Amino acid sequence: MSRQPEVCEIILNRDNYFSLEANRHYMSVSQFKSFVPAYGGCEARSVAELAGDYTRPDKGAFNEGHYIHAWNSNELAEFKENNPDIYSSRGDTKGQLKSNYKHLNKMIEVLEDDPLVMQVLAGHKEVILTAELFGIPWKVMLDSYQPEIGDTGAFADLKALKDMKKSYSEHHQNYVPFYQKYGYDLQMAIYAEVERIVKKREHWIIPHLVVVTKQDPPDHEIIMFDYDMIMSELQFVKNHIERVVAVKTGRETPLRCGHNDCDYCRLTKKAVIKHYKEFDVY
Repeated sequence: MSRQPEVCEIILNRDNYFSLEANRHYMSVSQFKSFVPAYGGCEARSVAELAGDYTRPDKGAFNEGHYIHAWNSNELAEFKENNPDIYSSRGDTKGQLKSNYKHLNKMIEVLEDDPLVMQVLAGHKEVILTAELFGIPWKVMLDSYQPEIGDTGAFADLKALKDMKKSYSEHHQNYVPFYQKYGYDLQMAIYAEVERIVKKREHWIIPHLVVVTKQDPPDHEIIMFDYDMIMSELQFVKNHIERVVAVKTGRETPLRCGHNDCDYCRLTKKAVIKHYKEFDVY
């Protein structure tokens, strides 16, 4: 397999943070998880994305999460200008969110009505940090960053979810909390470690996860993570990063996950003859 082209280090900003060039040079939490089977990752799909040969189909939830984040970063007016399709353009409701998006304002109202949520989400918004971790450059973006608050400092990440129910994890062979299923604990650990390296701290600042659901009425929680979790998740990354980097850089051949819910594997699949009993495990 050919090696991924070398990409010169780039100075990240909000315009290029999610670019293909940035993803080729930097590792991120979402990219790491996209390679690791424990988080539903597929090496073949991730390599195809980095090569620019494949783009995942839009799942429809993109605008919803970005709407909530635009509120948090005080950029709803700009978001409206860039996403006119989710706003009504005629009649008495002109300029308002279309009916299937109105729950987003309810979610924001729930957050705004909770003083502790607003305190946790205060501070600097969408702060980009980069650091070398496990021998490679990483990039992170902190939704809300308060480096000097309290005794240790704190940061928060904002998530808009369908609900906060436990769900089954193939990796754990059990039902686990939503934050574990989707690797939000891993995200908090990497963010804390990158921030510690950048600021040359002896200790981590405290990660928080602010969650608001799309239920009617919305539910919401503030979840704080501790040092034990950070150490555990950093060890998980350490255990897997060598394989991820080897595949990303072309030193190892990427494996297809072959799962039916992998859009890339379905798209590129070549059928083989299977015995009917093989489907008993599906």
